[in-house]
Amino acid sequence: SMDNFYTATVYSKGAEVVRMYSTLLGIDGFRKGMDLYFERHDGTGVTCDDFRAAMADANDVDLEQFGLWYSTPGTPVVSFSHLYDDETGTFSLTLSQSSKSDQALHIPVSVGLLDKSTGEEVVPTQILELKKEKQTFEFPGLKGDVIPSILRDFSAPVKLVSESGENDEESLAFLAARDTDGFNRWEAGQVLYTDAIFQNMRDEVSETTLGYVHEAFSRTLGGEETTDYSIQAYALTLPSESTLAEEVDVVDPIAIHKSRGAVKKGIARKLYSEIKAKYDVLTEAMEAEGGEFKVDATSIGRRRLRNVLLDYLCSVKETAEEQKAAAKLAWNQFEKATGMTDRYSALSALASMDGEGAELRDRAIQNFFDDAKGDALVLNKWFTVQALADLPDVLDRVKELTQHPDFTLSNPNRCRSLISAFTMNSAAFHATSGEGYNFVGDTLMELDKLNPQISSRMGSSLIQWKRYDADRGALMKAELERVAAMKPISDDLSEILSSALK
Repeated sequence: SMDNFYTATVYSKGAEVVRMYSTLLGIDGFRKGMDLYFERHDGTGVTCDDFRAAMADANDVDLEQFGLWYSTPGTPVVSFSHLYDDETGTFSLTLSQSSKSDQALHIPVSVGLLDKSTGEEVVPTQILELKKEKQTFEFPGLKGDVIPSILRDFSAPVKLVSESGENDEESLAFLAARDTDGFNRWEAGQVLYTDAIFQNMRDEVSETTLGYVHEAFSRTLGGEETTDYSIQAYALTLPSESTLAEEVDVVDPIAIHKSRGAVKKGIARKLYSEIKAKYDVLTEAMEAEGGEFKVDATSIGRRRLRNVLLDYLCSVKETAEEQKAAAKLAWNQFEKATGMTDRYSALSALASMDGEGAELRDRAIQNFFDDAKGDALVLNKWFTVQALADLPDVLDRVKELTQHPDFTLSNPNRCRSLISAFTMNSAAFHATSGEGYNFVGDTLMELDKLNPQISSRMGSSLIQWKRYDADRGALMKAELERVAAMKPISDDLSEILSSALK
C-alpha cells in the first residue's frame, strides 16, 4: 500500500543526502546548484538524478559516485584508526568504509584536530572525501600529538566506529568536555554514557568509565568551553532507550530501562550539589526577568538546560525524604512556569512520582487538565505524559484513560497521544507478562475499523519481534498472528503484519 511507503526514514535519508551536497559543495556551490535546478526543472516532474546533475553541472564536479547513496539501503559504517609521528609532526588518519553497496560510496567526513595537551584547535574543520574502501589522510606540521574530532556536524549519515572495536574513553571524555564542534561534543558524551549503561547491564561497572562520565558531565555543566545552553542541555542528556536498543543484537527493554536509570541516578547523586546549584542559577536568571516568556535563542536554551537538570534532580527519590524533595522541586517549577515548556517538563517529572510524591503528582495532573480548558493540543500532552510515566501500574492507568470522556480512537492525534505514546514507554509496553502487547493488539483490532492508516502505523510497534529474546518475541509474534487473523482487516494493516510474520 502506498500509505506504508512514505515513512519517516524516507524523508530523513532524503534530507541527509541533500545536506551532503551542501557539505561537499559549500553553501555557495549548493546555491548555484539550486539555481540551475530551478532554471531547468521549475514546474516539471523530476528525479533524484536530475537534482544530482544540476549540482554537478553548476559546480563542474563529478558526482556520479555520490549517486550510489540513492540506491544503497541501510546505514554505512566508517571505521577509523590514527597514528602520530612525533619525529615529523605528522598525524595520519585512516578511514575505511563498509555498506550494502558493491562499490565504495562518496562520503564527506568532516574532521578537526585538537591539541592533546591544551585542547586548542590546531587544525580547523576540513572536509575529507572518502571515495575508496580505505584511505589515509595526513596532517603534517603539527607541534604535538592531537585528538581527532571526526564526523563533525554529522557530515554524513554513517555509523562511526574505531578500527579496534574499543572506545578510547579518555579521548571521548576529552572531546565531550573540550571539542569546539557542538555535534561531536554531544556524540562523545553519548558514547561514554552508552558504555556506562551497557557495563551496568552486564554487571561489569568500571570505575574508570564512571570517572570519565562524571568528568565530562561536570565540565560540560560548568560551561567552560561553551555558553550555548542548548548544546549543554543536549550534551548532558543520556541516550534514549530506543537509541540504546539499536546498539544490541537482542533487546531487553527492561534491562535497558533499569540500567539507564541507574546511570542517571548515579550521576545525579555524585554531582547533586553542582546540578542543583546550576539549576538555581538558571532559575534566578529567569525570575530576574520578571517571568517574561522569551523566545530568543538564549532563553530557549536556558529553559532546555534547566529542564534537563530538573530531570536529573528528580531521579533521586529512593527514600521518603528524597521523594518529598523531588516532588516539591518539580511542583515549584510547575506552579511558577510561565510557558508550556517549563510546565510540561515539571509535569513529566511529577507524573513518575510515587510514594511521598504521589499527592503532588495527582494534583499536578488534575491542574494541568483543568487549565487546558478543553484545548485539543494541550489535552494531547496531558494524555501523553501519563502514558510515558515511569510507574509500575502505568498500563492500568492507560487503560483507564481510554475510558476518559476526552479520549476517542476516531481522532488520530488523540489516539497517538495515548496509545502510540504507551508503545514508546518501552519497559511498560514490553513487560514480560505480555499484557502490553495484548492491550495494543485489542486496540489495533478496534482502530482498524476506523482508520487503517493509523492502525498500520501503530502495528509497527509489534513488527520487530525478532529482535527481542525468545519469550518476549514469541508473545509479540502471537499477538501479530491474532490481529492478522482478524476479518475483515484493512489492506494497510494486513500488509504490515504479514510482512513482519514472514
